[in-house]
Amino acid sequence: MPGLIQRSALPDNVTIAAGKKALRVFRDVEDLALRAAHRVRLEAYLRSDRRPWRAGYTEFRARHLGETLEDAGLMALFRDSRPLPPGYGFRLDARVVEIPWALSRLPAGPGALLDAGSSLNHAFVVGYCQGQGWKLHVLTLAPESRCFWDRGVSYVYGDLRRTVFADDAFGAVVCISTIEHVGMDNSFYAGAAPSARPGDAWEFLAAVKELKRVLEPGRALYITFPFGRHEDHGWFQQLDAGRVDRLVDAFGPVRASETVFRYLPGGWQLSDRAACAECEFFDVRKSRYFDRGSTVDYPPDYPAGERAVLCLELRK
Repeated sequence: MPGLIQRSALPDNVTIAAGKKALRVFRDVEDLALRAAHRVRLEAYLRSDRRPWRAGYTEFRARHLGETLEDAGLMALFRDSRPLPPGYGFRLDARVVEIPWALSRLPAGPGALLDAGSSLNHAFVVGYCQGQGWKLHVLTLAPESRCFWDRGVSYVYGDLRRTVFADDAFGAVVCISTIEHVGMDNSFYAGAAPSARPGDAWEFLAAVKELKRVLEPGRALYITFPFGRHEDHGWFQQLDAGRVDRLVDAFGPVRASETVFRYLPGGWQLSDRAACAECEFFDVRKSRYFDRGSTVDYPPDYPAGERAVLCLELRK
């Protein structure tokens, strides 16, 4: 067509460079629009009662997490399993303790880091990991709307129980609130994919063995999950003490350490197994805020989901 340059008229490197530049411009414009929308939602959330999962919740949680990762004193509390400041993570979900706990214990790179479950797939977390010298590889069931391949992040879509990775491929593996979904109904995340179909609820043990296989000897798996009384919610299960012990046995670590966090009305705090043994998960999807036919409202403590999480550092 007149006025258009045929692709074949340009060297491949020029065509590719032009395409990358156009994509960067598009992403920059998209990012500006997203940031503006995020600011509006965040401001609305800050003026509200801060009910979990209302408009602006995810933006506030991201800001809270970003500030935590930048606070050396706070990160030291997570690394050393010391009590958190009063009010930490008020009406926020377990990611605000799980991610800082895992990253505070992650040694400096260089090396290959596996994010098993895509919980680290956020711009500020990607930046933190790369700043520590790690090459991030994300393993998840299906593509997500926001990816960072242009920042060197690798994405692989597959089953945690049977991965494509070689033995001893990673210098560290992080698995945040993912293992409890293995063997459960994951159609919400991956549609009709075969790996999303419900199966045996004990298949999380096979996934743990697989994560050990791909981990370098002497290195650690950092794994977290909802903890308390055993509950089957269909799309995930909450692990109790017996299942935690089976998980540790399946991995067979040369060394293991355990940290438990509990959600209380004032926020998240350091705890232990005994204190959290009867904790119950609040499934907001069954509340009137997500299900029009429901009359269920938030309990007085306003949990965003988990009331306790157990965090394990398992060394191969």
